[in-house]
Amino acid sequence: MKNNKSVGVLFEQALNKKFESSISKKYKDNLRQVYNHFMEFLGSEAYSTPLKKLKTSQIEEFLKRYNSSATHYMNKRRDLNVLFNTACKSIDVNLQSVKRTESRRIKATLNLAYEKEQLKPVLEYLKGSHTNLYRCCLITYGCLLRSHEEIRLLTKKHFKANNTEIHLAGNENKGGRVRVVYVPDYVRQELDPVLDEIKRDDNIFSGKLRPFNNSYFTKQWNRERIKLLSHGVIYPKQTLYSFRHTAAIDIFRRTKDVYMVQKMMGHSSVVVTLKYLRSLGEFNSEELEAAAPKLW
Repeated sequence: MKNNKSVGVLFEQALNKKFESSISKKYKDNLRQVYNHFMEFLGSEAYSTPLKKLKTSQIEEFLKRYNSSATHYMNKRRDLNVLFNTACKSIDVNLQSVKRTESRRIKATLNLAYEKEQLKPVLEYLKGSHTNLYRCCLITYGCLLRSHEEIRLLTKKHFKANNTEIHLAGNENKGGRVRVVYVPDYVRQELDPVLDEIKRDDNIFSGKLRPFNNSYFTKQWNRERIKLLSHGVIYPKQTLYSFRHTAAIDIFRRTKDVYMVQKMMGHSSVVVTLKYLRSLGEFNSEELEAAAPKLW
């Protein structure tokens, strides 16, 4: 009977099902990793224990491996729960074994936005030090795209309307919807010569069909970050993502239009945008409360 299928069989089926969906490569890697580690942890029990017999205490013992931080622990707990819930659906049961494990509060970490007077020195340094990283940061700021899974994979064919627009399909951006992004003049001036030299399917950074690996920009930034910090050009909490945060703040301060920020950031809802801006210190809960409409 299907209800007696083992943890190992059902988790393997769940992993394959998630791989068939339109989730990002990074998400797939995370699911595969937690699957491999959990199967290793269970050992021979993985294929002899029915899913319904899997105990919360076993799962808690497994999650202790990830006690280095609350974020690490909760990320693994979340990924394991995704596989567990998918496995439960395949046998039409609703089990709470993972949800009953300890939940830990993650402390929010702020990627500090750049101050206006910092932008030019940072970008000028990168332009002279690492051309690809400079272009990535410029696109992150000017087009508000995400560096690793959106910008890194850009090819010539993504650029439309005389290179004034970037068109991303639903499976090419985090929002999961078709997205059209405006390309400012300062970004286009940098990219036009590059786009003129490559073929339609070539990646704009590698100049070839195959893009750089998914950790490419992270590694390049970490190298340059040490020098930028030593020269006092950036602060410790300023990161590659800070270019996107800085752009969001700039748009909001100039327009005071949350919906415009939502559209340009590609957020799924204005609630996400409000949380995003609040985390960047643009306004707090008291300000939101004060701005709420009054009945009388």
